[in-house]
Amino acid sequence: MAREECLWCESTKLAEGRLSSTGRVYFKAKKARFWTLSENMVEVRARVCVDCGYVDLYADPAKLKKLVKP
Repeated sequence: MAREECLWCESTKLAEGRLSSTGRVYFKAKKARFWTLSENMVEVRARVCVDCGYVDLYADPAKLKKLVKP
């Protein structure tokens, strides 16, 4: 679970959303397992501090653990 406060100013006023350009932004693991039944991409989500503008990025750790070699 992501922190509930801004890492920069410690405000609790965070707006959740997604980064986008022409589509969603994904993290692609450099060294992923070869034989998996899902694609090697984990959606990146974001939260922005309403007070200072700090952007906090995070991804789904459960999906990432299935993809990345130990």
